[in-house]
Amino acid sequence: MIDVLGFELSRAAQMLRASGYEVCCLEVKSRKGVAGNEARVIRQRPLSDGRIELAYSVFKTDVAYSGEDGVPCAASPSCEEDG
Repeated sequence: MIDVLGFELSRAAQMLRASGYEVCCLEVKSRKGVAGNEARVIRQRPLSDGRIELAYSVFKTDVAYSGEDGVPCAASPSCEEDG
């Protein structure tokens, strides 16, 4: 499996799909709820059904950013949807 830790979420998911893996995403949030602008993979693990779970968190990497829009895993189901 390709190591995608630290990669931007959509790029990580794209790389794994290109290698033939099915990807699901799980957002990990801080209690502080600081608005962020860039989703980064903080954990990856294989699931028993063969999918790869990408846990990600949205970080504030642009000091001028003040919006509330997170960055979802494009075209990937949530790992929570299937149990």
